[in-house]
Order: sequence, then C-alpha cells, then structure tokens
Amino acid sequence: MASRNYSYFADIPYSIIREISEKVIEINKSLPEDRKVIDLSLGQNFLGDPSVIIQNIKWLEDKSGVGPILYEPSLGPVEVRESIAKVFYPYFYSFSDDLIDASNVMITDGAFGAVRNALGAIFRPGDILVIDRVTFRYFLHALIAMGRVMPNITPYIVPSDEETGFIARADQVIEFLERLKNQYPDKNIVYYTQFGFNPTGCYRDSRDLKKITNYIEEEKNIFLINDIAYHLVRWGSSDIPLASILAEDGAGIVDADSLSKPFGLMGARVGALITRDRELFKRAARIQQYMIVSPNKLAVDVWRVVSQREILPEITNYLNNLIRMIRNNYEFFVNELKELGLTVCKEGQGTIYAFIKINKDASIFWKELLENAKVAVVPATAFTDPHDIVGKKYIRVTISVNRDLLEESVLRIKNYLQGSRILVK
Repeated sequence: MASRNYSYFADIPYSIIREISEKVIEINKSLPEDRKVIDLSLGQNFLGDPSVIIQNIKWLEDKSGVGPILYEPSLGPVEVRESIAKVFYPYFYSFSDDLIDASNVMITDGAFGAVRNALGAIFRPGDILVIDRVTFRYFLHALIAMGRVMPNITPYIVPSDEETGFIARADQVIEFLERLKNQYPDKNIVYYTQFGFNPTGCYRDSRDLKKITNYIEEEKNIFLINDIAYHLVRWGSSDIPLASILAEDGAGIVDADSLSKPFGLMGARVGALITRDRELFKRAARIQQYMIVSPNKLAVDVWRVVSQREILPEITNYLNNLIRMIRNNYEFFVNELKELGLTVCKEGQGTIYAFIKINKDASIFWKELLENAKVAVVPATAFTDPHDIVGKKYIRVTISVNRDLLEESVLRIKNYLQGSRILVK
C-alpha cells in the first residue's frame, strides 16, 4: 500500500498528560473496582459543582422542550459581555466599572480558546514566544498546529527558581524582554504567563503584574497574554488578576479567563478574552470566527448567570466552601507526604495541584507509581523544557478530588514508597 503524505504541522508530540490519562483508562479495564488506578493526573476540579449555575439556566429544566439550539453571536451576546465587564469582574475585584465594557470582552471556548485567539491575532511566522520556566506549555504546540511556527521551534524561557515557586520577578521579566527587543527589533515578542501558575499553585502578585504591564504597553512589538484561569480558587489573596485593568491603556495586553476550574465546567469550555487593545480585539475576533464559528449556548448562559448581581452572593458562598475543601485537601496531602520526606517547592496559594519534589527521575517515577501504587500523576517534564533538570525533580498531583479518594491515594503512595525505600531525607 502506498504511503500517504500528511502535514508536518501535525508532527507535534502527543500530550503526556492525555497519554497518562488514556493509559489509566486502558489499565482499569481489567482491574477490580478496589484496585483500579486513582487518576490524579488530569487538571480537573472534581470537587466543583456547577449546580449553583445550572439551576439558574431555565431551558435546561424545561420539560416541554427547549426548541432549536441556535448559533450565538460570534463573540457572544453584547448584553452578556457587558454584564461580564460591568458586574462580574468589578464584583470580585472592586475596580471601577468604566474601565472595560462589552467591546473589550469576547466569550471563548475556555481560556485555551482565548489564548489561541490572541496568539492568532498577534503571532506571525518568525515571531518570538516567551514563556516561564515551569508552565502550561500547550500553546507552543497550538502555534505549530496553526502553522505559525515550524515544529522545531524553541521558545525563549524566562529564568526563575523554586524559592519563588518558579515565578520570575517583574524586573527579571522586563530585563529579559528588553534584551530580546534589542536583539530582534522587527519581530513581535509574545510573553505568555499565568497569574496563578499551573502546576505550582503559586501566584504572581498584582504589583509585579502591574510593573510588567506598564513596561509592555509602551513597547509596540511586545505583547502580554495573561492566563488567569485559576484566579477564583485562591485562598491567600484577592489581588486583581487582570493585566488589562492594571494597565494604563492596555495596549498589547490580553487576559484569558475560564470558569472551568472553580465550577467544575471543564467539558463545557466556558472562557473569555479580555483586552482594551481595540485592534488586537478585532483581529482576535476574526480568529474566533473561523476557529469555533460561535461560542456554544451553554457557555454563554453560564456567563449570563454568573454575571447577574443578585446571584453573585450565592456564587461567592459556593466559592468559599469550595476553596475550604480544596485547601484542606492540599494541606492534608502535602503534610502526609512530608512524613516521607517529600516536599513542595513552595506552599501553594490557591490551587488544585500539589507540585511535589522527589528524589528520582520524574519521567520514570510516574510510571513506577502507576504500575506499583496504582496512582497516576504527571511528571514535571510536561511543564518544562526537555533539558531542564527541574522537569525531572517534580511531579504534579491533582488534589481536587473527593477526600476518601485522596486518602486512599496517599495510603497507596506511602505503602509503595516505604516498601521500596524511596524516601527523601
């Protein structure tokens, strides 16, 4: 049979996170219920309960029939975008409601869709992507899939260390970007960063974020994409997470948000892109139109509900209870593993993960845990440069699961580590 030719843009590595999850499914087919693998690999909030929102979406409860589910406007209905800008964000962060309006917000297919739209609007072949040392790296491959870069791209990485939870200080970021600007004056430079970091669970404070935004909005070829998908699951601070709000005029600055993590809505793909840069918004809107046609009705109505002023107190009460459960899980998990000599790089400040330091190669260790303890975790190599030693020293563990499941996973890990004497002292 003759071989076929396929696009070399599809020659991107399969996600190790998805690979692990699918391996768990395959293994569990042949195991009895009490021996099935406990999957702590996927970045999902299993404690989230969207009922607080769903109960206010009337068509989902209409037993007489819902009628046709029609296309939404390409960017989401204007009145919903307006209430997101004027009610939702000002409610949580107490900034003036005249800073953003409907023209600054588009409803997207998750935070991933918002980042993808922004990259599509900004990034030209040959431009430069800057990322943090330990971060969610999928957008590098999204650029390849969109044909904006070749498969052998190497992003520029801002240095940082574990004492800060691998968050680069503002002066480090600015110095790094300034050096690249001088070296490549004709290229767009895009800095993708996270306000709340996956996988470490640590946060950049708003003072540092403001310094970065103030620098970037004065540089016509430098852009900031600020991923804030975890901002509602913090327990340590209420700093404003939106770079768009902290900026003077917001030129070249995008925030990417999602309701997935706080409300357990990962599969519903509920996101938003926020920018005060009118030209950037217009170009991102074109990318959105041809990537997803329009946001789905459920995503739109989720935003419609959470941006209603009379419902927000109930939402806040739900979030407080959720954060309490997640924080209790985090502290339990971290303290239990400390007894084995395993530690986190820095205490998380609001997260659904524990970023655990180990004394073995993480790319081997996760396989040993899966095979011997029947617990699935993710090696930090999924979040670092392949040659960075940090990727081999840490694992990411999802702790936003039912407490009994987390306790069972701890017991399995302890039994395996103590039995094999893999301890850190």
